[in-house]
Amino acid sequence: MQHDLDRKRNRKWALAIFVGALLVYGAVCGQTLLEPSPHFHFVDMAESFLHGRLDTDTPRRVAGQAQKPSDPAGLQDAVNRQLKGSGWNDWASYRVLTLRGGEQVKGVFPWKDVPGPRQNEFHTLDGRLMIIDVTRDLKTGCDAKLPWRKCDDVVYQVSFPPFPAIIMLPLARIWHYRTNDVLVTIVFAAFSALLTFLWLARLRRQGLVAHGLGDQLWLTAFLAFGTATFFVSAHASVWFTAMVIGMTLHLGYLLAADGGRRPFLAGLLLGLGVATRTPLLFAGLFLPLEVLWPDGRWLGGQGRAGVAEALKKLTLFVLPLAVIGAILAWFNWARWENPTEFGHLYLLEGTRGPTREHGLFSFAFLNHNLGTALLNMPEFVADTPVILITRHGLGLLTSSPAFLVLLGQRAPAATAESPRRDALARHLLWTVAAVAIPGLFYQNDGWQQFSYRFAMDFLPPLLGVFALRVPTLNRKVKALIALSVVIQLFGAITFGRAEQFYYD
Repeated sequence: MQHDLDRKRNRKWALAIFVGALLVYGAVCGQTLLEPSPHFHFVDMAESFLHGRLDTDTPRRVAGQAQKPSDPAGLQDAVNRQLKGSGWNDWASYRVLTLRGGEQVKGVFPWKDVPGPRQNEFHTLDGRLMIIDVTRDLKTGCDAKLPWRKCDDVVYQVSFPPFPAIIMLPLARIWHYRTNDVLVTIVFAAFSALLTFLWLARLRRQGLVAHGLGDQLWLTAFLAFGTATFFVSAHASVWFTAMVIGMTLHLGYLLAADGGRRPFLAGLLLGLGVATRTPLLFAGLFLPLEVLWPDGRWLGGQGRAGVAEALKKLTLFVLPLAVIGAILAWFNWARWENPTEFGHLYLLEGTRGPTREHGLFSFAFLNHNLGTALLNMPEFVADTPVILITRHGLGLLTSSPAFLVLLGQRAPAATAESPRRDALARHLLWTVAAVAIPGLFYQNDGWQQFSYRFAMDFLPPLLGVFALRVPTLNRKVKALIALSVVIQLFGAITFGRAEQFYYD
């Protein structure tokens, strides 16, 4: 009876948390909540899907262009907002060239902006290196209206995984380019807060934590408002929208995968998470650990008796993952002739310096990314505005100092549930490492951020470690959580609005 009453109480609190978080995020969004964000990549992708295509012609437009009768509602307004700020950022592209001999090739000139012989290096989508001089090697006459024109075209794609665009499909069907992606984002952010609370409540029901209702609320507030989640959710746009939706799916995955209890649902949510944020693929480590070493022992000490059940759960987990993975591989192949390429290699038509020199992942990025991820600090100056923050963002320990509590934290006192609690903490910590470490070798550190936004990919399991390793939230811990909220509130209010606080 008490168990049912607790569940009923938790549902009421979860609903209240959802509404409260939605109101807070909406209040910090302010006027931006009343219209779509300036960056409409996912709406553009959704529009392409609605018209039965994977590419887009949107980047061919210019600011101030007259609206055409055939244009979807709000298209030119969206273009004007986009070009007012960052140009066609994160619409990737490649060239389609027809050579004099009639061969058609697709690819990019990564060194076209660098004087010298490498200007003519053409890297095809299928991995070939060709030397092409567009002034003499191309055929003419492909365009009947402009027969003198060289056969040189550009194909544009939105360089992101597609699931956020799929979420926006029904909205785009109604409102087209007037779809309010800001509202979509904060709804998912508020739902993440709800899922956080439900997960913490589940840990308590299992006897793995002693946190009462008050502590659960503190920890929920920490994830929702004391981490990068706050500023990212309050500045909803394409990059941030994907991170918010990815966090919601990650939290749902952890809830379903906890103890291996709902493997099919866990696989489905993780698959959709990967279709939103590719780093979440590495979070797939968590469920196998939960199934194979639930209390730190192989199959929980069941030996051969547990093999069949474990295989069943792992099969149910892998099945939706495999289906979604196959769809994503086809999606990438159809767009880039590469099953693992979502398009980031072809940003700025492949001319981004770090990418063309080192690729998307390299040890060359590790040193800088480590500082950005963990330790970047603000600068304090004598003149106004007193505080200056690099656009590379504050480090995790600087912007969310409550995580400092984990350093040197001893395991809680032994109880009957200790083996399971310790095993779960290890599984979550391994998941944090699996998701976080590859990102440290990535060519982008999250540039244009208040705090390390890529942390959102591993914040859900990191909060789980925090809950399991910090048995009581004393005054010091609560003070650090409160300080984290104050810091992130500053970022949520000033980022993108009070530019005097930020420098390149």
